[in-house]
Amino acid sequence: MLLDDLQIAYRNHKKDNPMFVRNILKEVLQHYMLDFIGSSVWAQRVIFTGGTCLRVCFDLPRLSEDLDFDIEHPKLFVVRSFVDDLTKHFRVGLQYDAFSTKLANNERTVYVKFPILNVLGLAEQEHESNVLFVRLDFANAVGHAYHTELSMKSIGNFSFLIRRYTIPDLFSGKISAILTREAMEGKEMKERFKGRDFFDLLWFLEKGVLPNWERLKEITGMEKVEAVKRLEEKIQKVTPAYLERDLLPFFADSGFVKQFAGNFHHLYRTYEAVLMSS
Repeated sequence: MLLDDLQIAYRNHKKDNPMFVRNILKEVLQHYMLDFIGSSVWAQRVIFTGGTCLRVCFDLPRLSEDLDFDIEHPKLFVVRSFVDDLTKHFRVGLQYDAFSTKLANNERTVYVKFPILNVLGLAEQEHESNVLFVRLDFANAVGHAYHTELSMKSIGNFSFLIRRYTIPDLFSGKISAILTREAMEGKEMKERFKGRDFFDLLWFLEKGVLPNWERLKEITGMEKVEAVKRLEEKIQKVTPAYLERDLLPFFADSGFVKQFAGNFHHLYRTYEAVLMSS
């Protein structure tokens, strides 16, 4: 069934940008992961968050690479047990064993690898990887100024419940990501940008969503005025070329990506008053 679902997704999108097609296939696998979690003991031990949560639960119109979860009670979450249960679900429950798992050294990131791209026709060159993988990231929940809700989802052959943050809390998490993303360059930490974060920012603003400022302060230590000021500084550094390059793998329509990137700053000025109204 899993391979059939992947083949259907590939046939429906094989004429699209190859990077987009890979993410479409990842989305199929994400649904399998979410179905497993929703029907397992882990459903009450993790909180769904991040871009994939926005797409699955709120119809965010872009694809997302990874699955992100927060853990409220770390003592109740043993990542190796989670991996064991996931493996059993695929091998016994789904009768599918053409995959492997890898736990990162931080013991908070799980990779589930499926060596199937050649079967689908996506790894045709000798130098291309045959592996399609799903990454699951787990982090400890920060603070207490948040609320969770249950989303009831029916996607393809799956119907499941998944616990997630409320949308104001998800907006706070997105702003926090924009303000705090860093990466090591040489021996120094440098600020890091992801174009998808800025697309999501405008998506929230267009919907009139107000962030949970108390939640944002718990995560970043910043009051509202400072956070908005820092956000403005980040936005001023964003260029259309950067946005376009980062967003192309997440949209089938490259023309839309180009238009969005070219109009990003104008769109933000249109909606920025939403941030100050809360």
